[in-house]
Amino acid sequence: MCNTEESEELAVKPMLCKEKFSAVFIPDLDPYTEKTKLAEIMGIHRNTIGKWHKWAKIFVLDYRNESNKTPLMSRYQCWVIGEIYRLSLLLKRKKMICSHLKENRDNYSLLKFQQVYKNYSM
Repeated sequence: MCNTEESEELAVKPMLCKEKFSAVFIPDLDPYTEKTKLAEIMGIHRNTIGKWHKWAKIFVLDYRNESNKTPLMSRYQCWVIGEIYRLSLLLKRKKMICSHLKENRDNYSLLKFQQVYKNYSM
């Protein structure tokens, strides 16, 4: 069932159901995706995408640079958001997630994304 407890510290809003999440295969996404569409695919509220988008812009330089190009999200940005989703399931709290992003910036770089998907044509 969905988590119904409310807490400002929780990284995931109560609307988020872990059961609804299905793995997003990044190469299958359009080159640019609307935040609302990504939220629908991931089974989360679009406000959660917006919140994670802000965190990524603060802590991940490549993400910040990419987000200035268009209001739509690139495949790289969708990948970062997916990684933040995974972190939120493990770490639960905003402070812990942001600390992890800050300390492990290289794990969310454009180069890392390209290494992960180097064998896929996109």
